[in-house]
Amino acid sequence: MNNLTQLGRLRLSNGLQCISLKSTFALVFAALISFSSLAQSVSVKGKVTDGDAFGLPGVTIQVKGSSNGVATDVEGNYVINDVPSKATLVFSFVGMNTQEIAVDGKTTINVTLSDDAQTLEEIVVVGYGTQKRKEISGTVTSLGSKDFNAGLVTDPLQAAAGKVAGLVITQSSGDPNAAPTVRLRGTGSLTAGSEPLYVIDGVVGAPIQNVNPNDILTMDILRDASSAAIYGARGANGVIILTTKRGKSGVPSVDVNISMSTENISQRPDMMNGAQFREAATKYNQPFNDNGANTNWLDAITRTATTQNYNVGVSGGNDKSSYRASLGYLDQVGTLIGSGRDRLNARLNLDTKALNDKLLFAFNFSASQTNADIAQLMALGLAVNSRPTDPLYNSDGSYYQEPGTFSNFNPLAVVENRSQKERISDILSNVQASYLITDELTFKVSGTLRTQDKNNTGFQNAITNVPLNGYSGNVGYRSLNAEQDKQIETTLNYNKDLGGSRLGLLAGYQYQDVISDGFGVQNQNFLTDILGADNIGTGLGIRSNPGFIGSYKNEYKLVSFFGRAQYTLADKYFATVNLRRDGSTKFGENNKWGFFPSASVGWAISEEAFLKGSDVVTNLKLRANWGRVGNSNGINPLQAQSVYGPAGSYYDGVSGSFLPAYAIQSNPNPDLKWEVNQSYGVGLDYTLWKGKLQGSIDWYTRDTQDLLYTVNAPQEKGYVFPTILANIGSMKNKGFEITASYQWIDTQKFGFSSTFAGSFNENEVVSLQNSEFAAPDQVFLQSSLGDFIRGTSAVNFSVLQAGYPVGVFYGYQVSDINESGKYVFKDLDGNGSIDDNDRTYIGNPTPTFVGSLTNNFNFGNFALTFMLQSNLGGKVMNTNALLLGKQNGRIPESNGLVSTLTSPVNDDQTVSMDYYVENANFLRLNNARLGYNLPKTGNVLNRANIFISGNNLFLLTKYSGVDPEVSQGLSIGNSAPGIDIRNTYYKTRVFTAGVNLTF
Repeated sequence: MNNLTQLGRLRLSNGLQCISLKSTFALVFAALISFSSLAQSVSVKGKVTDGDAFGLPGVTIQVKGSSNGVATDVEGNYVINDVPSKATLVFSFVGMNTQEIAVDGKTTINVTLSDDAQTLEEIVVVGYGTQKRKEISGTVTSLGSKDFNAGLVTDPLQAAAGKVAGLVITQSSGDPNAAPTVRLRGTGSLTAGSEPLYVIDGVVGAPIQNVNPNDILTMDILRDASSAAIYGARGANGVIILTTKRGKSGVPSVDVNISMSTENISQRPDMMNGAQFREAATKYNQPFNDNGANTNWLDAITRTATTQNYNVGVSGGNDKSSYRASLGYLDQVGTLIGSGRDRLNARLNLDTKALNDKLLFAFNFSASQTNADIAQLMALGLAVNSRPTDPLYNSDGSYYQEPGTFSNFNPLAVVENRSQKERISDILSNVQASYLITDELTFKVSGTLRTQDKNNTGFQNAITNVPLNGYSGNVGYRSLNAEQDKQIETTLNYNKDLGGSRLGLLAGYQYQDVISDGFGVQNQNFLTDILGADNIGTGLGIRSNPGFIGSYKNEYKLVSFFGRAQYTLADKYFATVNLRRDGSTKFGENNKWGFFPSASVGWAISEEAFLKGSDVVTNLKLRANWGRVGNSNGINPLQAQSVYGPAGSYYDGVSGSFLPAYAIQSNPNPDLKWEVNQSYGVGLDYTLWKGKLQGSIDWYTRDTQDLLYTVNAPQEKGYVFPTILANIGSMKNKGFEITASYQWIDTQKFGFSSTFAGSFNENEVVSLQNSEFAAPDQVFLQSSLGDFIRGTSAVNFSVLQAGYPVGVFYGYQVSDINESGKYVFKDLDGNGSIDDNDRTYIGNPTPTFVGSLTNNFNFGNFALTFMLQSNLGGKVMNTNALLLGKQNGRIPESNGLVSTLTSPVNDDQTVSMDYYVENANFLRLNNARLGYNLPKTGNVLNRANIFISGNNLFLLTKYSGVDPEVSQGLSIGNSAPGIDIRNTYYKTRVFTAGVNLTF
């Protein structure tokens, strides 16, 4: 027995613990299983293509249930090692259906991914949810990041300019800190703002300029009231919804985008040089003190500017959670000395699932800080004024200053000794949780906290001579402004497939509380310039000017209840109804609540028996819509109430000193309410020849009622303050929009497609009165033509009047220039004299057509895209020619245009006249980009694209001024659309080179 026992054991030679035969057999068996498993692992290779057989780069291939994964190269090829023969491979790509394929021992697996019904192309983000594109009955346009403009794009509005019919984004300035004018289907308000509402990842009213374009996944534009009515009181001017990129299941991915740009002024005024100025002075008998110089003042204060743009994004996840984090840095130098900005962006998006995937959490965090050097636009006007015969510096090195002149302050001294800086810090935190109560019913809650701080600093050295905020010498100011925006939102969403039809119901509640407060102080007469505004209390001016210091605080709240019903029948008939009731503390006691309904219907004609299966018509859908939305965006709190404020000072006999005085600053208006925009329209979506030609056609009418406007308050009715903010009158926009995309060539080696987006719009002020209040029959819009030039501080070139477009030019008609060089005005009323009654309407500054044509070429690994942009039908008032382009313009005190030498005009009148109204038609090569996808080498770098691009490459126009695309902004009392002024930051031509990498 002992022998048998001994035989049943193995004893190690080193005397370690014995191992039983049973254990030995078990170990051998496990090893065999392990070796067998290793033997059954394989390497799988293949190619992933789209429906058109083009290779898809960047597709994630992952062994299901493991971290083993790779991505396809630039041609769609992949190789993945150590794949168990019985494993399942998961193929995933943004915009495509995810596929799972069993390996079953195969070593080659080729996959064709199809478009995902839940993707950019088929799913559109609408207010508080998404909707299948084919079921949309409103007017909604979607852009993906691949659709954005090429070249130097530093904010989302630049990315979308010209891409959407009816969305007109006018960037009339080359200033890095200047915001564009944005109009969706025309100007919709006089004072309450005409800019669309921005929604970022569900957060209403978030600032769009702070979003890094590299973080954007989609941009959805709600163009009509039926779509925007779900946003109620803030949707009158349309809604732009941004959805940022998020992580997805698969191997981690790193995106790196780097670009460098250089820019110069593209067009500038044709000013006289020294020799030409002397010739003009001699020709027109204007003696002056000739200092013998030949100074180009614009060259002296401008430069070649550079921009650096760095962005990195990291994303990944698994089937339970995902993440994406990004960081971006922009350093943009302006062409005007002393101007520019830098911006740091950070974003983190997290998603996770729990409770058997019924509970979904989403966390969105973004932070940005922008440091802006504000452009001294005054210097540009001064550079145009300054005589080329004067030098930059005196012989002792000090700045030259022509004594005794009104307008020839040295512009170089201004840009080198005057600074205005703004630091904006913006932090947004948003948490969303949704719970799937049943397969059809989902409850969602969202909370947002957004804070924004603005820190403004300005200082001017004593030698500058130009007044800052109305005061000469060394002047400084500091201000701090803070805004806190808190939002709570809950929704209940029900979706039911009824068999042949579908029903979707949404009910929601939203609460918003916005608090703004700030503090500001100004001072002057500092003993030294060394400290600037950093020690603002060292100035002496505040001692005698108590108005130099001030603060404020205000708050408004918005409470909303909203709902939506969507119904689809047989995938042919669609209907959507939106309802929203908003209550705002901004408005009067009698009108704090507003009701905003909308309805739209659609009919998929192509699904009818007489068209279904057609080889020509792939999709044809007719849409009709109506809606009412409100506008409260541009109205500050407390406008409906009577408030007291500072009103100078009074002498107090008891104390023997002057004390601050207070007086009523506004009249109460308990009936003050929202502006209401009511619109209706019809549209047609079409796809022909299986997608070769597709697009949409829309017609609309948009009526703005109860316009908010400040009018004179009738004192006989008991009003104390002379003006009151009231709802008066109405305005109308009507137009036609068309979008068309055509695939000219589509082969595996070469592709060529074009996309046209164009719109026609007509604007009219219908009325400027109601039963109680009325504006004057003609409201003259003053425009400042620049600083420090006589007779130009407030010229009336434009008017508001019922029956005409907003800001229509109004003035005299010139029939001739007589032998003496004087204007000969038409005597329109025939009374034998020229007076105000001889003025008439001389031009519409708003273009009637705005359009673009984008062309895309693909050849192998090369891709070329360029966009042509055009405005037609508008007019521009060339005030530079009016002031500086005639014989006696400003010579010899100031410089003039080269046209001064040949101008027949010898008349010093600075009035509005059609002689200086010109066509603003133009065709511009807005942007172009040539890119190349480098062939993949190795397993680390999945994609590498190098590119060169340009912006504002050429301009075709008959306009004699600098650029016909001038500002379309309207600010009552300050500016009017279509006026070309001297203090213009000239547009630039930009060239960019960069690289996009994916690891």
